[in-house]
Amino acid sequence: MVSPALEQLAQERAGQLKLVKVDVDAAPVLSQRFAVRAVPTLLLLREGKVLGRRSGAAPIATLRAWVDETWRDTMT
Repeated sequence: MVSPALEQLAQERAGQLKLVKVDVDAAPVLSQRFAVRAVPTLLLLREGKVLGRRSGAAPIATLRAWVDETWRDTMT
């Protein structure tokens, strides 16, 4: 449900944003490292550091705003 919106956002932000999907069942150590408790969980990372976290599906406009706001807030 959230995948098409994420893929669209990744295409829009090609060169600025990299979308990585992780199967939490296949990668339990990674999901534990980032304390993933719900699926889907979206993490915005920079140099391995979590800048923002969001759980649950959302429309593309909401995801776009979340990415922009999170990125802007961490750059100031």
